[in-house]
Amino acid sequence: MTRLTTVTTLMMSVLLTLAASLSAQEAPAPDYTAMLPLTKDAQARLQQAEGLLELSPVHLPEDNGSDCNHYGWPIATMVDDTIVVMHRRIPGHNRKGAGAPDESMSYGMVLRSEDGGQTWSKPYDLRDCMSAENRERGGLVPLSHRMKFDPGNRSPKGFKIHLHSIGTTRDGGVVAINNHGAFRSDDAGKTWKHFPTAFREDHFPHQMVNLGPRLIDHPDHGLLAFGNWFGEVDTYHTLSNSFVTLASPDGGASWKVDDREVGFPQYEPAALLWNEKLLLVTRDQTKVNQHKQLAWHHGQTPEVIETNLQNPRGIDTVDLSFNPVTKRIEMIRSERYHMELWLWSIDPQDWDKGVWRRECRLLATQGDFYSTADGFHPAGAVIDAQRGVQHIYFYCGHPNGPAGVFQMTRTLDTPKLKAILADADQE
Repeated sequence: MTRLTTVTTLMMSVLLTLAASLSAQEAPAPDYTAMLPLTKDAQARLQQAEGLLELSPVHLPEDNGSDCNHYGWPIATMVDDTIVVMHRRIPGHNRKGAGAPDESMSYGMVLRSEDGGQTWSKPYDLRDCMSAENRERGGLVPLSHRMKFDPGNRSPKGFKIHLHSIGTTRDGGVVAINNHGAFRSDDAGKTWKHFPTAFREDHFPHQMVNLGPRLIDHPDHGLLAFGNWFGEVDTYHTLSNSFVTLASPDGGASWKVDDREVGFPQYEPAALLWNEKLLLVTRDQTKVNQHKQLAWHHGQTPEVIETNLQNPRGIDTVDLSFNPVTKRIEMIRSERYHMELWLWSIDPQDWDKGVWRRECRLLATQGDFYSTADGFHPAGAVIDAQRGVQHIYFYCGHPNGPAGVFQMTRTLDTPKLKAILADADQE
């Protein structure tokens, strides 16, 4: 694992980037410490955890006059040693004061790294592999976000997806789904193709689907994505008690739908394939303050398990992973009501109990969520077992922009990390 990048070193790195940009006569890169305003305590924790926990930027908005300066909701997957990250580029999270969409607006920005996130490829807009007909089908703003960013446009044309999923197939491909449809790369994210009819309104006679972050290539049931119904263009953000499974028999080109009643409006389930079992943690949108567990069984209604994962308010989508070092299922979960990011864990044998252990706080930033601060959504992290680390992707900034995409890399030795961060609490 590389040496911890301290706050001072990070700022120096930004200055060097700025100088390089100026010499190339490009727009200067923003100082991302304004987008990631760590608390003094969080800065101390980073210094205390040197070699075990580090932060670095992945993709920051350019100061080019565009209102599409809110980069967010990053999710990732790995193909061998290559990390592929996908995120949004939109005007903002909070519509009020966010500005207007323009032609740079995209829900499918991808970057790749072959060195554990130390360097990143030039960002690629997945819309660039789409046909002209499909790129802006029904309008500049994709179908699920017209009510928010283009309320006068009630065109039903477009791809019936909200949010996104990504995953690695068993044959080494990467499949990504977002508001522009379904995409696939067979060279670890170097080049992409768009499936022109997948989820398109004339081939998908259903409501829009709000997706969880992880695609699973199941050995028996094929490529799977999970989510919930989201309404139509004129019924944006409709609550539903359905758990929706999408299954592709052909590597992402077409998708079949299974719909099961689970008794509460669940959102953005994070999926984990563990010992041939498919486990999920999902948001309960009833009061938006609790996560629940689901156990998926093919062709059956998922089992719902109550948990101790409760916040006063403002829950977010989580990452769910199996840690090969601790042999525990671990979760990265944000507490946005006070702008913090926490690590939780559970013994796989105790899954049915739904009682998680709160391990340690990984990050804390300043500001009030959705007012002066925005961020996290730590879904879609990746485990690099060979290097003994987990790469966690999140966004941070202002709800109207700018906001940038960041990487947190932490050791898989959770007890050691927890002990160091506990010591930092006593400093």
